[in-house]
Amino acid sequence: MSGRSRSFAFTLIELLVVVAILALLLAILLPSLASAREQGKKAKCLANLRSIGQALHEYALEDRTEQLVPIHESMLQACDYWEWRTVIWFAWGGRSGQTPFRTGPSSSILLSAEGPAARPQYDARRRPLNRYMLGRVNLADTRQLDLFHCPSDRGYPQHPDIDDSPLDNAERPCYDTLGNSYRASLAMITVIGGDSHSQGHFSSGPWGHRLTTLRSASMLALVGEPTFFNMIGRDSGHDPDPVLVTGWHKQFMVDNLLFCDGSARPTRASARYEFPADGATALSVYDPGLLSHGKGWQLDDYPVPGARLWGSNELWRATFGPAYDSKWPFADRQENMPGH
Repeated sequence: MSGRSRSFAFTLIELLVVVAILALLLAILLPSLASAREQGKKAKCLANLRSIGQALHEYALEDRTEQLVPIHESMLQACDYWEWRTVIWFAWGGRSGQTPFRTGPSSSILLSAEGPAARPQYDARRRPLNRYMLGRVNLADTRQLDLFHCPSDRGYPQHPDIDDSPLDNAERPCYDTLGNSYRASLAMITVIGGDSHSQGHFSSGPWGHRLTTLRSASMLALVGEPTFFNMIGRDSGHDPDPVLVTGWHKQFMVDNLLFCDGSARPTRASARYEFPADGATALSVYDPGLLSHGKGWQLDDYPVPGARLWGSNELWRATFGPAYDSKWPFADRQENMPGH
């Protein structure tokens, strides 16, 4: 008997059905894969923050004034608006800037020792935590210090209510432009000159305080992903209205924070508690806007007295009058920066 061979092939309709099924499966699977990938990045970020917290605590234990946030030289001298408004909050550690930090439509600075508009004081070799951790910071370290890099860092968002960084630098990774993905919580009052240069800094948060005097360490923000500090409201005029944006890890109004006790966790930017003027008077607080507390976090450490970092006492008395010596955060202030 002779047999006949038959050839089998997919019809066009069958092929299209298979392709449609594969596309459907991919559409279901890809968000899960993207979510898993982002969870991995968030875990890496939290590990970075915990390691930074350990390094900061070791630094404070060896520092004669117990500074939990290392003091960069620019924190104790006059500097341009966007330097004191943004740069010094990142300059405690990290690499040199790899791309210019845009301060305006046609102006920028490079946080490095070399290059156009360079600011050598912000080079990695002059950042205080780097010197403590690494001893001698070599040329390779100035370009790559992964501990200070959040893998989801995409910079400050393009949003009209973001006032912690110039809008011209929006959507540009902080690790590239500022050398550090993580901003210190430098809750402070600044005296500003007519040229917008800083003239003095007075801290109500962890910056400038002795570690052993901090009271609310598990709630007091130390370092974190920078958008959080704008999510809770604009700094200008102590605006309490939240800035509604999504954090780096794709969670609405959530960013990772490191706290003064060394713990790190994703933290929701809840609305700031409002302290009415009569309540502030009862607490002997100079300005209720200086009390910055929310659910699970706080930026100030009331009732711990504030710390004068820079600017003469005469300057602060001239600015705030008798309240400088009688009301929180000024009363019984800490003087940990001799000579400034």
